[in-house]
Amino acid sequence: MSVTTLLATKHETAILLELWQLYLKDLSEFRDLTPQPDGRYRDDRVRTYLSYEDHWAYLIRKEDEIAGFSLVRKSKPETLAIGEFFILPKFRRSGVGRSAVVKLLTEFKGDWEISFQNENAAGAIFWRHIISDLGYVAEEVSTAVIGRPDLPHDVWLSFTS
Repeated sequence: MSVTTLLATKHETAILLELWQLYLKDLSEFRDLTPQPDGRYRDDRVRTYLSYEDHWAYLIRKEDEIAGFSLVRKSKPETLAIGEFFILPKFRRSGVGRSAVVKLLTEFKGDWEISFQNENAAGAIFWRHIISDLGYVAEEVSTAVIGRPDLPHDVWLSFTS
């Protein structure tokens, strides 16, 4: 199985923005997300990964098919974070997500943070298992969502690749 994680080009911005809509639709099950009056979810967060230094937007492909995306950023001077990670349902539980994570952690060696929500049971299981299966020892911390005391806490895994 050939999985690639390549930086999204300016010509692929529309693809990334469409995948973002699917991602937020999935997350709306666990978070208080509502589409805007035009029926689309806000995309300002994903656009920061296309505009700011030390932010990288990756498209994930299996063979020639778009399979998802990952947004990586520096969260601290010497720490990287996977800010968002999405695999299309067709490719879930097929090894595509695992392969993409391995590629990202190999490309950027060092300290990492990954956040997820326990309400997203599949995502929580994925992140806890993959980090452990890859042999990393992660510290797990639960923190409040900044500015949103009404939401359940985020879970953060911190480790070194």
